[in-house]
Amino acid sequence: MIIQLVRECPPGHGGVERVAHELAVAWHAQGKLSATISLQPYDPSADDPSLPVLYRRSYLPSIKLGRQLLLPLPSRRLWAVLTSSDELHVHLPCPGLLAVSVFARLMQPGRTIRLHWHAFLQAPRGPQGWLIGFYQLLALRWATYGVQVVVTTSPVLAEALFEEGVPRIKVFVLPCCLGELQEQLYGQIAEQRRHRQMRSQQQHLRLIFIGRLDSYKRVDWLIEACAALITAELHVIGDGSLRMQLEFQAQALGIDKAVVFHGRVSEQEKLVLLRDSDLLVLPADSSNEAFGIVQLEAMACGVPALAFDFPRSGIAWVSHLKQVLTLPCLKRQDLVAVIDKLANDSLLLDHASEAAEQRYIRVFSRAVWQARFAEVLP
Repeated sequence: MIIQLVRECPPGHGGVERVAHELAVAWHAQGKLSATISLQPYDPSADDPSLPVLYRRSYLPSIKLGRQLLLPLPSRRLWAVLTSSDELHVHLPCPGLLAVSVFARLMQPGRTIRLHWHAFLQAPRGPQGWLIGFYQLLALRWATYGVQVVVTTSPVLAEALFEEGVPRIKVFVLPCCLGELQEQLYGQIAEQRRHRQMRSQQQHLRLIFIGRLDSYKRVDWLIEACAALITAELHVIGDGSLRMQLEFQAQALGIDKAVVFHGRVSEQEKLVLLRDSDLLVLPADSSNEAFGIVQLEAMACGVPALAFDFPRSGIAWVSHLKQVLTLPCLKRQDLVAVIDKLANDSLLLDHASEAAEQRYIRVFSRAVWQARFAEVLP
């Protein structure tokens, strides 16, 4: 039996939940018993028909402190998790789950405990930043001394863990992946895109952003870039507390006709928008964005993805666009120039699209992921 602990109930919308979902699906396919337990209860609105759930899900009663912190409350289920001798696979970052893994070790010293390290949190200034920094220090020490295995999502994060003292022998890289049905759907989109006419320079470059409208996602930078260009239009998929502010920004810059806010959309609507897009842009400015699983969705469709190089983040490693553009790195100051270059060079854009799809097939496809999964989590 494998007990998997995750903050949000999978499959959800975020990369962490999607990884937890795929692990549970893979264990189920192997005939292994597993239980996926979250701190948030099941939300039917987060289900996706392309990600069927064939595994057991439950949740630990918890209390929310502030905007983000979730701590499990005493319960029979928590006691069962702590006292069980079953393998424990814990997804971080999450202070509450870090604490559960520590107490589980105290209750069962010989138990196999694995951490899945998804991101290095970037601490803001002030008291909140001190707390985040303290949590991350504890998590790194626990990864170094308290568990048998640490799984992470990119070589970039693995190197950062090594630099923090986590032994190399403990760390394994298992990139995120798409679901089997998702991969088939996106492959069909890629096939359709291969047969479309080459984009003319008179057409606007269609940019797309997919994600939660949070401060570190820096959609405001993307809107500023569109205002500096006359060759691009932007489609924003997702919602969040900053949506109204971003809409006002587009209006103030006089580009509200070129920036379309779609909000949350169905999977089918997202497929259509991806099919008709030229470039996915994820201009995050923080290591909190460590992978960007939506990049895999775009790349599987043959849509190139642009993300900035940032310390302790693997997001630019995923897309590999700087290699196609022969740039040493991609920073915020390159955003306008890169978009303009792709808008005015149809051959380069086609090359970037083909390179994105080939990188997905070579590095992130399910066949590759399943082989790596068998090595990392036999």
